[in-house]
Amino acid sequence: MAKQSSFLKLEGTIGDVTFYKGRTGFKARQKGGVSKKKILNDPRFRRTRENLQEFNRAASASKFLKDAFRVIALKSSDGTLHNRLYSLAMKVIYSDIVSNRGERKFELGNMQLFRDFQFCAQSTIENTLFQQVTIADTADQVAVTITDFVPSVHIRPVENTTHFRITLIRADIDFAAKTYASQSATSGEVLIGMTENQALNLVLPKVAVTGTQHFFALAIEYLQILENGSKYDLYDLTQNPAKILVVS
Repeated sequence: MAKQSSFLKLEGTIGDVTFYKGRTGFKARQKGGVSKKKILNDPRFRRTRENLQEFNRAASASKFLKDAFRVIALKSSDGTLHNRLYSLAMKVIYSDIVSNRGERKFELGNMQLFRDFQFCAQSTIENTLFQQVTIADTADQVAVTITDFVPSVHIRPVENTTHFRITLIRADIDFAAKTYASQSATSGEVLIGMTENQALNLVLPKVAVTGTQHFFALAIEYLQILENGSKYDLYDLTQNPAKILVVS
């Protein structure tokens, strides 16, 4: 792969060379490689076909999980979310010890690998909320309790914000049927000031549905509320952390 050094930045195809713009600048590459027909039919590429099948399953599962947590993905992202979800989805597929290579399924893998996953690698729950968080995971519900806290002391300050919101979100996902539902419990808008807030308790029930995986995530969202009551979401999504706490 070559990098374009000319002041003329080309995009498109000329002969056997394709010019394109990547994340790190303008690049060029030559056409070539093994044909798609050969990969799909040649016995020598059996292992490649097996890998491609599992890659596709991981891509589908990671996109589906992202869609199920869309309420988080829209407000907490650092540009690497999809790639990190895909990488973890591959590990889940590899953890399927029932199926043969190439036939391993995401839904048969170890979903606990998603526990502690941070939606934004730059801003995490741990470097945003500086107060004790207790997680009670029982047979019928998940409860998150944050002890008494002073926002200006226990919440990382972010410029041009006046309030924050803490939300517990549950995503119920059937990866085989490709269906999902979600529910949330929120603190509402809390002023970032020196007034002590009483302990916050967020609770969501578990829904017993066969074939469904339950993912519980905690999210912190910054916002600005003006004196006239107008509310504005924080434009910089890298400041809003979110983390998967429980997988059941």
